[in-house]
Amino acid sequence: MENYEYFERKIISPENRFGLSVKDKKESFKTFHNSNVLITGAAGSIGKAFCKDIINYNFNKIYLLDKNENELTELNRELILKCSKKIIKKIHYICSDLVLINLDDFLKKKKISHYLNFAAIKHVRSEEELLSTKYMFMTNSDKFIPTVINNKYLKCVFSVSTDKTVNPTSLLGVSKSLMEENLSYFKKKNKKIFVSSVRFANVSFSNGSILKYAVDRINKKEIFGIPRIIKRFFITHREASSLCMKSLLERNNGHIIIPNNKVLNKKHLIKNVVIKILQLKKYKPNFIKKISSKNKNIKSKFPVLLTSPNNHGQKYFEEFSEVNEKIYPDIFDKTICKIKLKCKIKNLPTILKKISKFDKINKIKDYLFKNHNSYKIKKKVYKVSRTI
Repeated sequence: MENYEYFERKIISPENRFGLSVKDKKESFKTFHNSNVLITGAAGSIGKAFCKDIINYNFNKIYLLDKNENELTELNRELILKCSKKIIKKIHYICSDLVLINLDDFLKKKKISHYLNFAAIKHVRSEEELLSTKYMFMTNSDKFIPTVINNKYLKCVFSVSTDKTVNPTSLLGVSKSLMEENLSYFKKKNKKIFVSSVRFANVSFSNGSILKYAVDRINKKEIFGIPRIIKRFFITHREASSLCMKSLLERNNGHIIIPNNKVLNKKHLIKNVVIKILQLKKYKPNFIKKISSKNKNIKSKFPVLLTSPNNHGQKYFEEFSEVNEKIYPDIFDKTICKIKLKCKIKNLPTILKKISKFDKINKIKDYLFKNHNSYKIKKKVYKVSRTI
């Protein structure tokens, strides 16, 4: 298996730009002392990175839930190599879909104190079919949140967000925006429970990402395609885990954490990142406009197809805050900023319920266009994405 961390260090960042201070680490150890933790989406890219960090804390029990049986097994194997037998006995693995479990019942029976949700549908392509769209809203917006008020065991609820929530141009973006709304709605009813979230930049070489796809295709010596003009902010897996851990600090209760743009420094042109990957693999790039028998021969030059970024709803640039959102600097940490969680949609439960009953995607789109102030796109004809 390719060591993707090698490419992260060489191309994205050699150091953890969002590492915790000594004081924040002490608070984190205190937070998780003797805790019962549920991590959903544990085998995903960010969830797995976070799991590798949290095993160093003095918890009572951890339940790792993911629907991907193979990835959950891989996580188990990795943690066995890192943990003592004493810690291994405290870790429990659950192969299930988040939307299928009775979350309230599980939290109560297992006396969960910290519920950390990393489960998400994250690709724009997932909104091309009605069933996928409904499942996306269930996972990203609705079923991830507890409904019982005043659970005496529950102390903390966290869920990952994304830059796509800002001025959303896709149903995916709206679904994660409604996730933030649902967190705010939960916080309003459960004021004593800690609630927070993080809006991410792209996690480099994560599962399903264009960079991981590029490395895998290069290893197989197979032609691959990339969008020609798309730029993105990138962070490493370690940095993603650190941002999540920072969001769980007491001073960030009721907030969405966002990375400081000055720390992210610059956006990477995906084409340039691929050039660096090829160089590290001892290849020169050969950018082509179409695939033919002439450019299938891979020797010192590696053919890469340049495509038009015509995915429906795919944003050309990244934003971490909207114009009407006030950004608060963290006076103790210059690497992050924060935004208050606010429940701006009064009829949120009604919206989520109606989405589940529509029989066409365009009906969902039209309904959200009327009931979600930030959603900008309204098209009668739904375009299927054709980009790599």
